[in-house]
Amino acid sequence: MRIPGAPVRIVIAAGLLAAGLVGLVVREGVARAAGQEVRLAMQGYDPRALLTGHYVRFQLRHDLPGGTRCPPVSAAGASVRDGWVALRREGVRHVPAGAAVSRAEALKLGDVAVRGVLTCESGPVLRLPAIGVESQENNTLRLDVGIDRIHLDQAEAEAMERQLSRFTPDAPVEADAIVSVGQDGKARLKGVVVAGRRTDLDWF
Repeated sequence: MRIPGAPVRIVIAAGLLAAGLVGLVVREGVARAAGQEVRLAMQGYDPRALLTGHYVRFQLRHDLPGGTRCPPVSAAGASVRDGWVALRREGVRHVPAGAAVSRAEALKLGDVAVRGVLTCESGPVLRLPAIGVESQENNTLRLDVGIDRIHLDQAEAEAMERQLSRFTPDAPVEADAIVSVGQDGKARLKGVVVAGRRTDLDWF
């Protein structure tokens, strides 16, 4: 039996790799379409570093009302692969309701269970008893579900970067990540909404 020459083997290998990539893209697209869609509040990173190539980077963060205690958070060392977080609907968004060790336990806290890690960042408590002012601590939940960027063409990426860069605590830019949560608990990004404008991924 004659062994194909090197050029033929290269073509065959390239074809197999391309077929595998197409199969992966198709499977991810089907899983994304079949999952439950949720909206999660997001904020951009440091505006000076938001844009990396044609990616816009962001964090999934939810500011709790003043004085609200942090819900159960993920154990130290937890990862997106083995951690679970409950999501609870609140208006048009879903918000983190607490971390759990299993999908079943997470569903006791909220209506959606997603693989991820939940942490809580506590802000300072300002007390001025001399003038009768005692502000409550402000806690922020940070959710890591393995999603922290969206790939766009350059013009769209730059426009979104400008929107997110205008974020200030006094005048926040409304921004949400549109996420599909599959039966396996994996989160897959579908798009983002920034200042009322939705941008969907169109390359899966």
